[in-house]
Amino acid sequence: MTIVAVLVAAALSLSTSSAGAPIEGLALTLIAWAGLGGLGIAGSLAQPGRVDLGEEDGERPSIIELLSRRRTDSWQMGAITVVEIEDPRYVAVAVPGARPSIFVSRAVRHALPPSYLSAVLAHEAAHLRQHHTLLRRLGAWHAACLPKRSGLRRELASRITLLTELAADDAAASKVGPAHLREALAALNRLAPSRELGVRAARVSALHPQGCAPEALPSSRALSRQLRPEHR
Repeated sequence: MTIVAVLVAAALSLSTSSAGAPIEGLALTLIAWAGLGGLGIAGSLAQPGRVDLGEEDGERPSIIELLSRRRTDSWQMGAITVVEIEDPRYVAVAVPGARPSIFVSRAVRHALPPSYLSAVLAHEAAHLRQHHTLLRRLGAWHAACLPKRSGLRRELASRITLLTELAADDAAASKVGPAHLREALAALNRLAPSRELGVRAARVSALHPQGCAPEALPSSRALSRQLRPEHR
C-alpha cells in the first residue's frame, strides 16, 4: 500500500506540475496521499487477523489460537454466540464480526458460579456492542507509528486497553448489577492474580458502594437463565 501511494502521488505531482500552477500540484498530491493513507488505514482495520493491543503481553490469546481450540459447548445470548473451549487458562474473549462471538474457557465456566459468569459474559458483550476491538486496532495503528521500544508506545497501548476494559465494566455493572461484577472480578483475581483485576474490582466497589454491599446481591437465577444454559 505504501509503494502504491508513492507511485500514484508521484504521478499526480508530475502531471499537475506541467499543466498547472505548483500550488495546484501540491494540493492534489496531498489529497492523493490523504486518500490513499485513509484506504490503507481502513484496510488494516478491516483485517480480522490483526493483533490488537490486548494481545501484546502474551496473556490474552489471539483469535487464531481461540479458533484452534476444541469446542466443548455453545449457546446463544441474543445475537451473540457463546462458545466454550477447552483451555486450562481463565479466559473470556469477545470476537467481533458478522456473527459476533464470545469464547470462554471451560476453566472459567466451571470455576465461576452462574451469577459471576453472567457478569463476565455481560462484560465481553459490552466489548462487542461498543466496538472496542476497532478502537484497539486504531490505537495499535497509532502506537505502531512510535518507536518500537518507546515508553510512550507502551503507555498508549496500556491506556487504551484499560479504558476499554473500564467502559465494558460500567456496561456490565448496569446489566447484571455492580455486586455481581465486583465479585466476578475478585474471583478471577483469586484464580489468576492480576493487578488490573484487583484495581477494577476496587473501582466498581468505589463507584457503587451501596450496590456492592453483601445484602445487595440479587438472586442470580434470572441472570443464569438469560446468559448461560443450566447444564455444564
